[in-house]
Amino acid sequence: MTAAEGQQPADPADDADDGRLFCYRHPDRETWVRCGRCDRPICTKCAMQGPVGFRCRDCGRPVRDPMSSFTPAQLLGGLAVSFGGGLLAAAISARFGFFALFVAFFAGGLIAQATTRVTGYKMGPAMDVLVYGGIVAGAAAVFGIMNTELISLLLAQGAAAGAGNGQAGVGSYLAQEAFWAAIGAAVTCVGARSRMR
Repeated sequence: MTAAEGQQPADPADDADDGRLFCYRHPDRETWVRCGRCDRPICTKCAMQGPVGFRCRDCGRPVRDPMSSFTPAQLLGGLAVSFGGGLLAAAISARFGFFALFVAFFAGGLIAQATTRVTGYKMGPAMDVLVYGGIVAGAAAVFGIMNTELISLLLAQGAAAGAGNGQAGVGSYLAQEAFWAAIGAAVTCVGARSRMR
């Protein structure tokens, strides 16, 4: 009988008795390779290179990626360094006017290097968030500390407080300061990015 006359095609699993192996994820693929850990048959699409041979997808996946996972001490240390560096960079560059952009770029590179060393040379998106988040949070904290009196005046009397005799109010002044603080933080992040590649 042929397949057209109603006989079902042979199941690859039934042929396993003759010594042939079939991938556990792709039963239609014959293979000669087994996982080095669990000994399941795997095809070349499922095989991952392990330390001493091939592994299946389940056994070959690392439990904890050493290049992108942090211990709590590394995470706290990295956050402290990036936040402290952001504080220091924003406080120093606020005193230099236009040249603050050059100072901020250089400081960003130093912050990235220090944070990378403290965290054990980690990489990945978590490291990016740690460095950039610390820099921006530090810059925001310095902006708040340096303009505390003006912010409280703005909250108490509004944006037009202090306006008169052709001078803009406190709201306009704070907006200008916030703009330059944001530019400084962005340049610091760009400097950090240049060192984290």
